[in-house]
Amino acid sequence: MSFKLSYKKLEEFAVVLSVILSGFITTAIFKMNNFFTFPSLDELLWYRRADIFWDKMFNFDFSGLVLSLQPGITVHWFAGFMVKFIDFDFSDVARRIAEKEALGLNFNDVMNVNDQVVYNLYRPISFAFNAPLFLLLTIFSVLFYYLLKKLGFNKIIASFSTLFFTTNIYLSYWTTPSDKMLIIFMTLSFLTFLVYISSENKKKYLFASAIFGAWAVLSKLTALFILPFYFLVAIFYLWPFDKEKIKIIIKDCFYWTLIFIFVCIIFLPTIIINPSEVYGLFFRTNVIESNYSAPEYSNGLIDYVKSLFFTASANPGMPLFFIVYFIINSKKKYRSVFASLPQKHIKTIVAYIALFIVMVTLMSKNRDIRFMSPAFVMMSVISATGLYGTIKIIKNKFKLTNQIYFAAVIILIMSQFFSIISDGELMRIIIENNFSV
Repeated sequence: MSFKLSYKKLEEFAVVLSVILSGFITTAIFKMNNFFTFPSLDELLWYRRADIFWDKMFNFDFSGLVLSLQPGITVHWFAGFMVKFIDFDFSDVARRIAEKEALGLNFNDVMNVNDQVVYNLYRPISFAFNAPLFLLLTIFSVLFYYLLKKLGFNKIIASFSTLFFTTNIYLSYWTTPSDKMLIIFMTLSFLTFLVYISSENKKKYLFASAIFGAWAVLSKLTALFILPFYFLVAIFYLWPFDKEKIKIIIKDCFYWTLIFIFVCIIFLPTIIINPSEVYGLFFRTNVIESNYSAPEYSNGLIDYVKSLFFTASANPGMPLFFIVYFIINSKKKYRSVFASLPQKHIKTIVAYIALFIVMVTLMSKNRDIRFMSPAFVMMSVISATGLYGTIKIIKNKFKLTNQIYFAAVIILIMSQFFSIISDGELMRIIIENNFSV
């Protein structure tokens, strides 16, 4: 490899990292005085669960590791271990929960509403707990960019996709720790599977997809969606069939499933030690209601979809350019701007978004938009494609230079910034966090 080529790759990596960090910094503005204290629905509960989990692991007690309906096992492995470096009596969390419940109050509503006093009390734990999550999100964003390029998307679309994700305050901050893990591992499993299915002799991506898939399911059970979906993707990419292709599908399904099961057992040995506990996780009837539930669609399906779409995207440009993509693609005279892009992958991504949202809507009693977060991550790819097409059409029509792409990045970041400071609820949070006693 020549020095010039190495330098270009290093330069590209530096640019990508700058895009990622600029996005995260933009979305951190509304928590100016508490950068590592990410507001989430039940973060305090995850501190306590992580402490219990690692106490059991250190004592080789592999029963009772399922501490949540999430199940959130990856939260304990990738972030929860940090609580063991904190000198803190975690029974204090349990005591506070008991006090609130004795008064007939809901713990999440009372204790976890961006209250400065509560977060100051748990600030050291929050810093330790969220630092690995922030690092993991950064690594994920880099992989997200490079996997999109591997799939045939150009640097511009890969950059815009990453920027849409990192400037999305909902995906970056308002999701719970288990949701963040679902976002990371389900997306990586999906993208590595696409790379594998569209390449030859790339078994490492098949294996990576299985590992990430196992971690996704151990994060949240909604990730089980990938099992039937990958089968449909294999049919879509390998059709029409012959005997050789059928053998490939059977063999690859066997490899993927074997690795998937092995990883699940390694990270959750309860599967072997106490299978009834895991069985109870899958077939439990009680459902936890969420403060982030999507609205009921009693007023009509269209109103429900609109509310869901604009609430969960949480970025002014994402829903706009998502729609723009389909408008451009429907016009024959403009469709050529997408000619060089991987059309098969785009169709698969659109199907992934639509089917996953439909699945959660139909199967979740409260239709919680947090459960749909992986779909909104992939929505950023379609939105970025729509933005790319828009810029290309404008550039060709007015004979503009390539600097328009740089201008679009600045506008995108600034639009998100002004969206944050103009939102009344977010402004209330900023004021309370900085001026409350």
